[in-house]
Amino acid sequence: MKKIAVTSKSFSKNEYLCKQLLKLYPNTKFNEAQITFNNDSLIAFLSGVDCAIIGLEQINEYVLRALPRLKVISKYGVGIDALDIRAMKRHGVSLGWTPGVNKRSVSELVIAQMVNALRFLPESNQDIKTGKWEIRKSHQLSTRVVGIIGLGHVGQDLASLLSVFGCRIVAHDIANRNKVAARENIELMSLEKLLSEAD
Repeated sequence: MKKIAVTSKSFSKNEYLCKQLLKLYPNTKFNEAQITFNNDSLIAFLSGVDCAIIGLEQINEYVLRALPRLKVISKYGVGIDALDIRAMKRHGVSLGWTPGVNKRSVSELVIAQMVNALRFLPESNQDIKTGKWEIRKSHQLSTRVVGIIGLGHVGQDLASLLSVFGCRIVAHDIANRNKVAARENIELMSLEKLLSEAD
């Protein structure tokens, strides 16, 4: 039977996810102590396991060399920049990951923060709690120039949501995003120009 270890703190705290995983793989251990792993503590935790569900941990040559039994790493969360993909291939370790899985949640949070900033909602909330009434000059998100740095999964989703507000969307990305820009009516530009033009 496969032995699984979950290093992700948030996964390990989620009762539902833990129960579902234990139904399929009863021989699973979780990061119940909520450890932030370094190379050596990660190796100790993953010693003897076949599969790992990781969060923010670094997976590198040093770690992989010490874990010959490890054959599958599942990334819980976004971004794989902490994973040495070449080293994983050399050691025959497969990656399970669904890119963009939380793009809508992040995009909605970004819009909420924009509205918060433009409408002074935290300040107004605090004023009301203390019995103060102050009218601040606030602004609409509609018709603003919004700069997006990076048009990956989140950036593209954010652009599509902002188009409903009638925002002018300017963006910068190190990758070629010409097709996305044309489809979403986004103006691509240098980072310097974006920072000077965006509201």
